[in-house]
This record gives sequence, C-alpha cells and structure tokens, in this order.
Amino acid sequence: MTLRTIVRRRAVEPADRPTGLDGTGLQRKRDGGFSFVEIVITITLMGVVVAPILAAVAAGIRASSVSLIAAEVETVLINAVDRVNRAPRTVGSAFPCDLTAPVEAVVELHDWPTSSATLGQEYLDPSSNVWTSGANGTACPVTGLTPGLVQRITITITSPEHDVSRSLQVVRGGGESDL
Repeated sequence: MTLRTIVRRRAVEPADRPTGLDGTGLQRKRDGGFSFVEIVITITLMGVVVAPILAAVAAGIRASSVSLIAAEVETVLINAVDRVNRAPRTVGSAFPCDLTAPVEAVVELHDWPTSSATLGQEYLDPSSNVWTSGANGTACPVTGLTPGLVQRITITITSPEHDVSRSLQVVRGGGESDL
C-alpha cells in the first residue's frame, strides 16, 4: 500500500475499522426494508387469523341478543298467563269468555304492538268431549258461561322483531261455585 492510499482511507473512514467490515469482522449489509411480497403475505396471514375471531365475536353477540329477546318474550308470556288465570269466571264479569283484553293489556304494558300476542280460545264441549271455539272465537258456548265449563286458552307471544316466539296453554275449569 502506498502512502497516498493510506491517507485517503483515513480521511474517508475511521481508523479503528477497516473498509466494509464491522467490529466482528463480518461484512455489513445495507437494510433494504421489506419487499412488497413479504408485506402482502403478512397481511394475508393476519387476515386468516383475524377473520375467524371476528366471526366468533359476531356469533356471540347475536346469541346474546337472541337470548335477551327470548327472556323478554317469556316474561311477557308468563305475565299474560297470570292475567288469564286471574281473570274472573263469573257471569257478570267483563271477560269470562273472551280473554283477549287481559293478554293485550300485558303486551301493551311492555310497549309492544298488540299483534305480538295471539290467542286460541276453546271450550270443552261436554256432549262430544271435543275442544270447540265458541261464537267469535271465544272460550264459551253460545249459551255463555255454564257450570263446570272447561276452557283452554293458547297464548302465543312473538317478539316485535319476529325472531322469537313462545306459547303456553292455560286450562281453566270450575264447578258450580265458580258461577
């Protein structure tokens, strides 16, 4: 090496490291970052991992929502059944045969439309032992409330979103003292 090369080298690089070598004696490479292909592969792998997680979270939220609506429908249904059971069975009462009003009142208390409740009202015809609907779909024969009349009321409550529906049957019967 000539003196001129040594002087030029000292002016360009520090004297403690030779050209192109780091402290360990290995040649350094310039960090070029990530290639486009590496970035696309990384994003694709992240999507494959995240997509099922998002689907599971969405399914959990939907199940929770349906469960909440089902609980509310069942609450309305139990309240309607309670009102039907407590409805008087006397001849002079407001609804001994048509029990639509107490059920609709419960539905309206929950701020639901009355179309959320449907009623099936029947009575047991003693002559044929067959369930029959009375006049205008009531739970009494044309003659009205009679001693020993057995009524079957089917209450169906459907959520306003029409996702959940529940039904219960109430059988009301009585002897001569009920009239």
